[in-house]
Amino acid sequence: MTKRRRRCRYHAGRLLASAAVLFMAIVAGGPAIAADYPDHDITFIVPYSPGGGSDQQARRLQPGLQKALGVNIRIVYKTGGGGAIGFSELNRSKPDGYTISNVVVPNIIVTAKGKNVGYKPGDFAYIGMTAQAVGALMVPKNSKFKNLKEFVAYAKTNPGKLTVAGVGNTGEVQTAQLAKLLGIKVSYVPVSGGVGKMIPMLVGNHVDAGVTSSSHAVKHKTELNTLVIAGDKPSESLPGVPNEAGWKMATTWGVMAPPGTPADVIAKLNAALNKATVPVRAMVIKNGLTPMHQTPAEAKKFVQETIADF
Repeated sequence: MTKRRRRCRYHAGRLLASAAVLFMAIVAGGPAIAADYPDHDITFIVPYSPGGGSDQQARRLQPGLQKALGVNIRIVYKTGGGGAIGFSELNRSKPDGYTISNVVVPNIIVTAKGKNVGYKPGDFAYIGMTAQAVGALMVPKNSKFKNLKEFVAYAKTNPGKLTVAGVGNTGEVQTAQLAKLLGIKVSYVPVSGGVGKMIPMLVGNHVDAGVTSSSHAVKHKTELNTLVIAGDKPSESLPGVPNEAGWKMATTWGVMAPPGTPADVIAKLNAALNKATVPVRAMVIKNGLTPMHQTPAEAKKFVQETIADF
């Protein structure tokens, strides 16, 4: 075979290989990803302040994700807007699998409702939900309200006087649901940055109460008292705390990627995520959370159903 014919066959082979990669990219609906993905650090965006539920989730998952993926997981904080700043940052990120984010449901839906925040909750590539907690109404340890009955009685006698903190617009919706159920009026105090910033306000008696999740109620039970939790059954982690079945508040934590991230990358991230949840399962339960294990399709369906609910 002549050198000319060998060169022609070589170039023809390269063209065929390039065409195959292009075809796979088109079928996948996005850019082709190298077979050795990931081969460098992955950035994990936390849209809320350090110390909150999202930060706790990211820190729990970080070691397991690093072990499963073989690269460093670099946690960064992009706070503000009830999570909207971080979600917007992810939405603008390159869909190559090297930027992921914590997601909180329903926060991501509430922050986008009726506002031009630059993203649509249904557009993200959901990797999986990992934990869920029901709502909780908490007061400082030295509060004059020792139970829900006393809290409600005072609120009815003094409509609008009690201050109740919550995280952004989501907290406002959740507080309004509980207040309507209890037949009271309170003054809502929005907190930007997450529960990590709300707890000091409660501990310092800057607000009368706070609406958050049962996981935070467990974590801070030496500093705060929980008057009631949402859902149709009591929590083993909060013995003696009554539940209110009519209060449907639940907070769910998960992980997502930018819109358009290829399905093969999401599958690899999902496998790593589900591996990372196994060694922390007992810790999750102890902290008042319910562990979750999902496929990407189940996570997407979960978000779509919640969007429909809102």
